[in-house]
This record gives sequence, C-alpha cells and structure tokens, in this order.
Amino acid sequence: MRISTTQIYAQSLSSINSSLVRMNEISVETSSQKSLNAPSDDPAGMGNVIALRTYDASLASQIDNGNAANGVLGTADDLLVQASEIMNSVLEQAEQGATGTYDLTQGQMMAEQMRGYMESLVSIANSKSGDDYLFSGEATDTSPYEYTTGVTLNGDSPELTDIAGITGELDDNVWVEFTSDGTVGVDSVDYRYSTDGGVSWETGTLDGTTVPPDTTLELGDVSVEMNSGTVLTAVDDDGGSQFIVRTALSYNGSDEAMSVAISASTDVDVNTVGYEAFGGVDSDTGSLYGDPNLFETINDAIAYLEIGDNDGVANCLEKLRDGHESITTVSADIGSSEEKTSFILSSLSLARERVASAISSEEDANTAQLSIELSQAEYVYQAVLESSAKIISFSIMDYI
Repeated sequence: MRISTTQIYAQSLSSINSSLVRMNEISVETSSQKSLNAPSDDPAGMGNVIALRTYDASLASQIDNGNAANGVLGTADDLLVQASEIMNSVLEQAEQGATGTYDLTQGQMMAEQMRGYMESLVSIANSKSGDDYLFSGEATDTSPYEYTTGVTLNGDSPELTDIAGITGELDDNVWVEFTSDGTVGVDSVDYRYSTDGGVSWETGTLDGTTVPPDTTLELGDVSVEMNSGTVLTAVDDDGGSQFIVRTALSYNGSDEAMSVAISASTDVDVNTVGYEAFGGVDSDTGSLYGDPNLFETINDAIAYLEIGDNDGVANCLEKLRDGHESITTVSADIGSSEEKTSFILSSLSLARERVASAISSEEDANTAQLSIELSQAEYVYQAVLESSAKIISFSIMDYI
C-alpha cells in the first residue's frame, strides 16, 4: 500500500494536536484543581454537582432565615424581660394603692407614676427590629398600638354596651357621676364630671325630653354618646351610676404571627401578635380583648388611683398578676422558638458540610495524580513532536 507524503503530514499533525489537547486538559485541571470544568468533561457528574449546588443554595437560604429569625426573637425576648421587670413595679404600686393608707393626693401621685410605667410598656409593645414591628403579627409595617379612649366602670351602671361612642381628645381622665335618676332619651338626667379626681366638679344635664332627645354627655374636651333607654340612678353612699373616661390602647396589628421557613419541613413564628401579650382594644370592632388584658387593667388601676378608689385598685391586682403571667408565657414561647431555631441551624450547618464534601468528591481533582498525568502528557507530546519532525524531514533523496 502506498502512503503519500500528505497522509504522513496529516497523521503527524493529528498526533501532535491530540497530545497537545490532552496536555492542555490536564493543565486546566491542575490550574483549577477541578476535574469537572465543563459539562463535556463528565455529563453525569456535572448533573450531580448542579443538583447538589441547588440543594446547598436552599440550605443556605434556610440558614439565613434561621439567623434572621433568631435575631428578631432574641430582641423580642429581651424586650419582654424588660416588660416583666416593669410589671413588678406596676404590681408593687398597685399593692400599695390598694391598702387604703394613702390620701387622694398620694394616690394621684402613684397614678402618675403608674402612667409612666404604662408609657414604657407601650413603647416596648411598639418596638421595631430594623423596619419591622415586633408585636404586630404579619402586619409588620403597622404600629401595633395607638392611644384611644376607653371607660372604667366604677358604679352600678351603666354597662359598656350602654355607651355608644366617645369623641374628642382626652387630656385628663374624666370622672362622671349622675346626680338624678332617669332614663336616657326619655327623662331629664343631671350629671357632674371632674378632671382632677373629684377635687372640683362641672355640672350638666342630659335632657331626654327634647326633640330629638339629648343623649350626649358634654365633658369638656370629650363627648360621650349614651344609648337611649339606659337606666341611670343618682350616686349616693350605696352606689349609683358613674364611670371614668380614660385612655385606652387600640391594637392595629394582625391576628396571625409572621412565620418563615427555617428548614424544608419547619416554620417558626418570628414575631408576636401583640394582644396576646398586652391585650388592649380591637381596632376593628372596638371590643376589648379577653382577660388577661394587661393594658386595660393598668388603665383601670390608674383611673381608680386618681379618684382614691382603693377597692377598685384591689380588684385589679389579680388581673395584673395574670397580665404579668401572660407576658412571661409569651416570653417563654419565644425562648422555645429560639432554642428550636438554634437546633435546626446546627443540623443545617452539618448538612451543608456533607453537601460540600459530596460536591468535592465529584469535581475536585486528585493533585498527586494530576501531577503524574501532566508529566506523562508532556512526555508524550515531546515524543510526538520529535518523531513527527523526523518523519516529516524524510524525502525521496533519503532512499537513493
């Protein structure tokens, strides 16, 4: 068979290129320390690496969520510890006010001090972590609490349902007493009100005989709308109709806590529904949250202290203790969530280590083996170059 010079040249160049490609491939692996530098290196292996990296990314996201959750939970826990300490002072103040050993002026001083404690608790309830409120549930961009008006009942009547609404700005608590018997919307009923705990009084009349009947109590800066048909009795030593208009706290947050995924199967609540810890008034319905309702009870205690009602303060004590317990319970729940999150974070970190090891076993090169293979490839390349050079240098003259 005749072999032409062209064939010899082509075969020589093919051998040179093949050995050069192999040497370059090994050089790339040596430089990157990876055996997989392109899908063509090992399609099945590259598929495994992509799947592992996708899983690793999901683990990283869960770890980020867990770390963020623990940061928020830790802040809320610290704040509730402060709230619990404040409640110790509130209880101490209420216990003193319930003894009956203080005069009206001293009681009003204690009321003012308790109002300061209340403001501190409201500040805690409206706290943020970054841009998000901690105690507003899923409504993280909404301030949980705002001041509104409420009523403390300290007489035989009326009931809360007998009061249709309150308008106006409240600067001081307003103590209202009815000084004659009658039915709202039917009779002419006299009343008086005080903004200094009963030291001085202003008078008024609710004239139900007019057309339309007068059902609104005018109390200086505020007005109270009474429901027609409410039966009122004059205040005397045996009781009677009276109440106190005072501040209240309206809850504007969500009924559901915000949760995040910290593993494929586990979510954790990262904030708190405020009324579960602090109570208050439902801003949607105007109704009070159930007991223990801490904010309502503290406002009642302040109102009783301001008018020197020791029995009223004493009646608040058990509810205050229950409210303190609700803060402790919520704090314990947050601590439990922190512990669970920390445990899961440890598990996720271990999982990421295993995934990193699996990726490494798929794509990392054997350095020692690469060194040997590179030396072999260089030797082969040099050998091919030398042999090709000799073959190509032959001509017909070498055979004459």
